[in-house]
Amino acid sequence: MKNKVWQTFLLTFIVLVTLMGLFYVPRVRIFGNDLRRVNILSDVQPRNEEGKIVAEVEADAAEGFVEEAFDPSVVEVKPLAYVDSIPKGMIAIEDFADTEGVDREMDHFYAALGEARNRLVRVAYFGDSYIEGDILTMDLRHQLQHKYGGRGVGFVEIQCVSSDFRRSVTTKRTGWNSYHANEKGHGFRASLQGPAGSYFIPYGTASFETRGQKNVYASTLDTAEVATAYFTPSHGLNVTYAFNGGESQTLFSNGAVVEPETYEETVEELDSDSVVHYKTVTRQVVPPQQGVGDVVAKSVDGRFGKFSMTVSGGNGSRFYGVAFDGHRGVAVDNFSMRGSGGQHLLKVPEETWRGFASVRPYDLIVLHFGLNVADPKQKDYSGYIAQMGKVIDRMKTAYPHASILVVSIADREARGSDGQLHTMDGVKELVAYQRKLASDHHVAFWNLYQAMGGDGSLVRMQEKKQAGLDYTHINFAGGRHLAGILFDVLMNGKDNYDQRAGKM
Repeated sequence: MKNKVWQTFLLTFIVLVTLMGLFYVPRVRIFGNDLRRVNILSDVQPRNEEGKIVAEVEADAAEGFVEEAFDPSVVEVKPLAYVDSIPKGMIAIEDFADTEGVDREMDHFYAALGEARNRLVRVAYFGDSYIEGDILTMDLRHQLQHKYGGRGVGFVEIQCVSSDFRRSVTTKRTGWNSYHANEKGHGFRASLQGPAGSYFIPYGTASFETRGQKNVYASTLDTAEVATAYFTPSHGLNVTYAFNGGESQTLFSNGAVVEPETYEETVEELDSDSVVHYKTVTRQVVPPQQGVGDVVAKSVDGRFGKFSMTVSGGNGSRFYGVAFDGHRGVAVDNFSMRGSGGQHLLKVPEETWRGFASVRPYDLIVLHFGLNVADPKQKDYSGYIAQMGKVIDRMKTAYPHASILVVSIADREARGSDGQLHTMDGVKELVAYQRKLASDHHVAFWNLYQAMGGDGSLVRMQEKKQAGLDYTHINFAGGRHLAGILFDVLMNGKDNYDQRAGKM
């Protein structure tokens, strides 16, 4: 038998030469996407300061291919009204308050923190799946409560997609029909939703139970001091509650039997020959019940770790959730909506916003969206920020004294034509437009993308087990890391405020 080893070596040589030659084939673009250049020596070739292979950069330049870089300055914003002094390396909150005014946008929140020993300071943190399960907000809440006091997890929906993996509180429920803005095919009516983008209608006898957690920030989350249920009652609704498995007590009841008012009315009636006849009929009118059709908040006090609520009667009553707070200090409410860019907040009726503002006012409102908006093929987000501008206007109307902070989209990765992970096209553009959103509507802005490290920062977080392999979402460890950065920025802003106010 003939030895054909030389043929194997020849075939291998031909393949290697072919692969090396493919490096010099002009870059190919299909459907707007650049195909990765074939480069079998990429692991051993020198790279420039940006981490790109020098040979590929030179080859691209030779064939006239230039990778487009986005310049944020092309998105015009109004001149900055205020920027706090910051330590080296910190990305400050940019305050676009009206320059003709005296107060800065964040001043109300900073002033409120100074009152936290005497009253409850409330923060509403709205976002998408990036903060789902109380990620990031759980740690921000703990740091604020550790410094300024406060207990409890804040607002908790009756049920949501993160109920089963949320670490800061556990919930159980039976007998509820759930309606969410991101599940519009299940009978959801936008006109009935609350601030969390959801509402819950009990059937039969419904129950809801929560337990504070002892394994995560037990000093502030294991117990609370005030439980407040938020709902819109119908006639006949009865709600009872119990602390720590104890005896049930009445939380709300409008189930007293009400005798209807009656009156007689004369009406016209045509017979078969079109002749008019008159007859007397009896009408009944049920007197309206106090609170019907309005957002009701019922609070009960007591140091508790377990809270149970039972609901019966009152067909058509809508529940939104229960909040668990301290008497004073700081409360942080997590309002996450998977799959949303924040536009769902515009569908919450104005009267509902006003109703909630009257019973649960906020000192700071955070709007943190973008994961479901950024698109690698999109450069112009003016349509999106026009919608979010209406959301901000709605918030300003309902909460005229609250500070409003727009937090940009975080880093999100995609694999580039060089085969490496880089910030996805569209992210930097969206950050610039979100900054313009804050500028146009005179609120505050914080560049989270830049604060976490910019291009490639999520890759570095994933290497530290702080982010998922989708290179989009953070995990609880990543939430703790970013919450620490945001907390430091807020405290720096508070120090600047105190210096301006002569309190230091």
